[in-house]
Amino acid sequence: MKNVLIPLAAAVALSGCFVPSAFGQQTTASEHFDEAPAELDDLVVTASLEPVSINDVASSITIISREQIEQKQVKYLADLLRDVPGFSVSQAGGVGAQTQVRVRGAEANHMLVLVDGIRANDPASADEYQFQYATTANIERIEIIRGPQSSIWGSDAMAGVINIIRSKDARESWLSGSAEGGSFSSFDGAVDGGLSRENFRLQGGISYATTNGINIARAGDEKDGSDNTTANAGLEWDLGDAWTLVASGQYVDAESQFDDVDFYVTGLPTDTDRETRAERTYLRGELRFKPTGSRWSGSASINYTDSDNKNFYDGVFNSSTAAQVVDARARGSVLLGEEQHHRLTAAFDYIDTDFSQRGEALPWGDPNQDQSYDQTSLAAEYVGRPLEGLTWTLSGRYNDFSDFDDITTWQTAISYKATEVIRLRGSIGTGFKAPTFTERYGFYPDQFIGNPDLKPEESTGWELGFDSRWAEQGVSFGAVYFHQNLRNEIDGFVFDPDTFLFTAVNRDADSNRKGVEVTFGWQLLQHIDIAANYTYTDSTEPMADTDVRELRRPRHMGSLSVQYSFASDRGYANLNLSYTGKQYDVFFDPATFLSERVKMDSYTLLDLAGGWKITRSLELIARITNLTDEAYEDVLGYSTRGRGYFGGIRGRFDF
Repeated sequence: MKNVLIPLAAAVALSGCFVPSAFGQQTTASEHFDEAPAELDDLVVTASLEPVSINDVASSITIISREQIEQKQVKYLADLLRDVPGFSVSQAGGVGAQTQVRVRGAEANHMLVLVDGIRANDPASADEYQFQYATTANIERIEIIRGPQSSIWGSDAMAGVINIIRSKDARESWLSGSAEGGSFSSFDGAVDGGLSRENFRLQGGISYATTNGINIARAGDEKDGSDNTTANAGLEWDLGDAWTLVASGQYVDAESQFDDVDFYVTGLPTDTDRETRAERTYLRGELRFKPTGSRWSGSASINYTDSDNKNFYDGVFNSSTAAQVVDARARGSVLLGEEQHHRLTAAFDYIDTDFSQRGEALPWGDPNQDQSYDQTSLAAEYVGRPLEGLTWTLSGRYNDFSDFDDITTWQTAISYKATEVIRLRGSIGTGFKAPTFTERYGFYPDQFIGNPDLKPEESTGWELGFDSRWAEQGVSFGAVYFHQNLRNEIDGFVFDPDTFLFTAVNRDADSNRKGVEVTFGWQLLQHIDIAANYTYTDSTEPMADTDVRELRRPRHMGSLSVQYSFASDRGYANLNLSYTGKQYDVFFDPATFLSERVKMDSYTLLDLAGGWKITRSLELIARITNLTDEAYEDVLGYSTRGRGYFGGIRGRFDF
C-alpha cells in the first residue's frame, strides 16, 4: 500500500490546496456530497479526513451537545463520559485526582483526544490525555468515535477518538456565564462570549474551579484539593470567497493534591503531602480553501502542544516531565461523478515530539534526559454512494517513523439505509500505538527503567450493528457487536533481573476485547426524554497458560437519563443513573512482596439536577451528586466523593 498511497496523497493534497476556483458549479462541496444541504449539527469533523454527514458514518458515534452538558450540570469531562456506551472511568480519588478513561476495554492511551482538532494526549504522561484537568466549562460540542481510527488519525487512535470542540460556528454574538458553589468547599465559575461580523467571528472564554476535596486515602483526615483555570479563544476570518483563516488556542493551569501508596506497611494510599502542578498550551492555525461552486477544497494547518508536569513532595520540588509537539497537516479533497456523490481526500501529516524528564540523580541511575522522535504520514480516503442509501468508506495511512519500522493502517466501512427506519452498518480496520517515552526511556529510582527496543502495538478491530429510529413515536434503538485483537501488547510491569527494576516488554501472545453496546431513546409526551445504554465488555490478556480479565475493565456498564421539562420549558429536572459492574484491580502486599488480583464491588451513582428560568436570560440551577451517598472505589484503596449539594446561577445574552 505504501507505493499506492504516496503518489495519490501527494497529488490530491497539493491540487486540493492550490487548484484555481474556475472548476465546478455553483454549490459548495458539502452541499453536493450530502443528499440535501446539511445543517451544521448533522456534520461531524472527527470520523473522516473531511467533514461528513453523521448518516454516512459507519463507526459507532456519540455526539454530546452544550445543551445536554448544561442539563446534566456535569462539571468534569470524565464524569460525563461515564454515560457514553463502552466507556469506563478509573479515578484515583476525588476531583483533580489522576483519572484514566478506557473505551471498549482498551488501554487508556489507545484513545486519541483532540481539543478543537489539536492532538491533546500528553507524551510526558504515558501518552494519555489528562482527564483530571478537563472541565466541561465552555464546551460547545463533543464528538466521540469508537473503534480503530488510525487510518484517519494515526497513533493513539487505536480504540477511538474524542474531539472536544470549544469553538462555535455561528453567525451571532453572545455572552454567557455561570457561577456555582457547594459541598467540599467547591466553587466554579465560567464566562464565554462571541462577536460576529460579516467576515469574521471571534470568541473566547475562561473558567475557574476549586475545591478543598476529600481525603482520598481510606484512613486519616488530610483533604486533597484541586484548582483549575482554563482559558480558550478562537478566530475565524473570511479572506474573500475562497479562503478562510482559522486560529484557536487553549491554556490550562491546574494544581491537584494526592496521597502516595505505603509500599512498606499497608500497600494502600496513606496521608502524605504530595502535589502536582500542570500546565497545558494548545495552539492551532489553519488556512482553508473552498471556493463556491468548485469540486476542490483543501486546508493547511500547524498545531502546537506544550505540557509541563511538576511534582512536589512536602512542598519541595521532586521531579518533572515535559513535552512539546508540533503537528503540521495538509488536506485536499475533490468531488467526482456527475452527481458528485464520490469524494477523494488525501492528507500529509508531520509530527515532531520532544520529551524531557527531570529529577534527582542517584549513584545507580540518572532520570534527567531529553528525547525526541518524528513521524511523517501520508493518507488517502474515499467516501462515496455507489448505490442509493449505501455509503462506502475506504481509507489507508502510511506512517514513517524516525525510531520504528514503517506501519500501514487501513479501514473500510459500509453504512446502508435498509428501510425508512433502519440503518445497517459495519466496519473493519487496523490500528497501532507507538511506545511511549516512559516505556522506552523512563527511569524512576527503585521502581522502573525503560526499554528502548520496544515495538509499536498493533490491532485489528471490527464491528457490526444497526440503528433504528421511529420519528413519529419518538423512539430510537440500536445495537452493535465489536471485537478487537491486540498484538505486541506492551507490559510495563516485567521484572528485569539485571537491574532489579521493573521494565516494559512486548508480549508474545495476543489480547482480545469483544462485547456488545445497546442504546435506547424515547421522547415521551414532548416533555419527557429518556435515554439508556448498556455495554458488555469481555477484555482478556494472557497470563501464564491462560487468559485473565484485564484490570479495571468492568464487564457490565450502563446508564439511564430521564429529562423532564415543565411550565412551558421554564423549568426542568434531570435524573441520571450510572452503573459500573464488578472489576479487578491489583494489590501489592509489602509483607510477601507479591501482587494479587482483587475483585472490586459494583456500584451505582444517582445524580439529580434541575433549573428554573427567572428571566429569559437568567436561570437558577441546583444539583445533588451521588444522591444515595454510595461508597465506592474506582482504583483500589482510593476513596471517592460521597453525596454533594450544589447551587448557582447562569445566564446567556444574545446580541
